[in-house]
Amino acid sequence: MKPWFIPTLGAILCWGAWAFLPKLSAQYISDRSAIVYQGLGGAIVATLIFLHLRDGLETHPGGIIAVIAGMLNFLGVLFYIKAVSKGSVAIVSTLSALYPLVVIVLGLVVLHETLTLKQMIGIGFALVAIALIAT
Repeated sequence: MKPWFIPTLGAILCWGAWAFLPKLSAQYISDRSAIVYQGLGGAIVATLIFLHLRDGLETHPGGIIAVIAGMLNFLGVLFYIKAVSKGSVAIVSTLSALYPLVVIVLGLVVLHETLTLKQMIGIGFALVAIALIAT
């Protein structure tokens, strides 16, 4: 078994449950309250990880990039919570799961990565999926 497989399953299970739970919380609390509670949950996990760092927290300019990534993640979660509180969790989660399209564009523009024809066709199918699901 590949060393990345078990952590990948963990990510799928955690993100799958995470994508569903905001629909439940939206029945009881506002989207703004929900993001604060999710932030609290994230802070608890981050604190536990921090307490188990052997060499302490690294200081490097890359840390600023990680902070920005965290901020963008929380903004994305806020938009996601707003969307599932107003629409179908099945549709919203499917469409929002197409975020790798943004990653692909950034990889092409910023990192000068390349795509094969087969990969471009796959991306085209993802764009068609957006059009079909969103209408």
